Amino acid sequence: MKRLAGMVALVAVLIVGGGWAVPAQAAPIAAAANCPTVRALGSTATPTWVAKSPRAPVWSGPASACDVIDYVDFHTVVYMWCSWLNPSTGNWWTYTNWGWIYNGNLAGGLDDDRCRTW
Repeated sequence: MKRLAGMVALVAVLIVGGGWAVPAQAAPIAAAANCPTVRALGSTATPTWVAKSPRAPVWSGPASACDVIDYVDFHTVVYMWCSWLNPSTGNWWTYTNWGWIYNGNLAGGLDDDRCRTW
């Protein structure tokens, strides 16, 4: 009991004296905070089709923080050059003849990280 009372007194002294630091809670993981610059290294275009109905957004880079530059209609054939795993979100993105498309909107992706960060 004396030990518990001593610990309570120590905590009270630290709080009053300003020596008690409570670490800030980490923010939940959300969409990417920036638009990374990634270059395509693929030498062979691989066909796939858009599986998102009614259309899939085309992005200027491999992250939701990038700009939407176009849309591709459902079932449109696109050609994949390379894929990239966004390390801040864990999402796969594919560079196509249209631009960057999130892999979840394609019938199949390359999933081999052939694109490279500049």
